[in-house]
Formats: sequence, structure tokens, C-alpha cells
Amino acid sequence: MPRTISPPESTDFFENLFQGVDFSFLGDLEDFGGPGFWNSVWSAGRTVFIVLDIILLVAFFFVFIQAWKFRPKIEPYKIRQKRAFTLRDAVFKERWDFIMKKASGAGSVDALKLAIIEADKLADDALKKLGLRGEHMADRLEHLSIEQIRTLDRLWRAHRLRNDLVHTPDFNLTPDLAARTLEDYRAFLKEIGVLVE
Repeated sequence: MPRTISPPESTDFFENLFQGVDFSFLGDLEDFGGPGFWNSVWSAGRTVFIVLDIILLVAFFFVFIQAWKFRPKIEPYKIRQKRAFTLRDAVFKERWDFIMKKASGAGSVDALKLAIIEADKLADDALKKLGLRGEHMADRLEHLSIEQIRTLDRLWRAHRLRNDLVHTPDFNLTPDLAARTLEDYRAFLKEIGVLVE
């Protein structure tokens, strides 16, 4: 069974450990330079370190200002919007030309109504190509804002007129109103890059 050391024995052990050591040199150091010697050393050391801290702080700001001139010009990451109509421009342009030919050729109210309905379908197909989701064109338009598409209000107005044409049998469509509506569709398609003139 291991022997345990009782507290009195452990105290004796530490007393015996330093029994042969001569600590008289500490008294000699205390007298070295007078009674305030160590206070003077502390004060001088503290002053030296404060001065060094100030010098290092000034040097840091100097280096920082000099290095700032050589910093890389990093701009915030900008999402590059993919142009959705690179390959299909010709198809959309052909469809638009066909709509305009139909509207101007016959000149009848029914031909103008059909041209507006087809222009609305073309605009809706363009919205789908932009990646906008929704069951109806109005749902897709809800995802856009006037900051993104400047002609958004005009597109809404044209789409509402198209709905009136489809759902109101006795809707009175004048040639001027039809021309303005088709111009609204054209402005939207031009803004998003489908029609290039």
C-alpha cells in the first residue's frame, strides 16, 4: 500500500528544500542604487514602452496610408444578366412583323383585335424566356418592377386592354386605341431586346 504524506510532513519537505539556499543576494539588490531603485526602473521601463507604443502606432498608420494608394480597385460583384434572346431574336422579330402586317393590312376591327391578342401572346412568351414564373401573364408581370422594366406600366395597360377585348364582346376598339396598344407592346419588346431597330 502506498505511503501517504500527511500535511505536516509536506510542510517540512518544502522547508527542507530551501534550507541550504542563500537568499542574502536579494538584500544586496535592494540596496543597489538606493531604496527607490526598483521604482525608478519600473517608471523608466513603463516610459520606454509607452514611447515605443506611440512610435509603432504612428508607423502603422503611416504604412497603412502608403499601402492604401496601392490597394486593388475591387468593385462589388455585379450579376451579369444573361440576354435571354440571343438565338431567338429572328423568330420574335418575324412574329412581330407578321402581327404588324396583319394589323395594317386588313384595317378591320377584327384584324386589330387579333393583332393585339397575338402581340400579348408574343410579350408573354418573352416574359417566359426571361425566366419569370406564373400561371398567367399577370402572375409573371407581378415579378417585375418599374426599376427593372421602364415600360412595365405600358405593358400592364396593353394587357388589360387585351383582357377587355377577350372578355367583353361589345368592347369598342378604335384604330387609335389599337395603334397605341400595339405601340405599348412594341416599346416593351424593344426594351428587353427582342426587337432591335
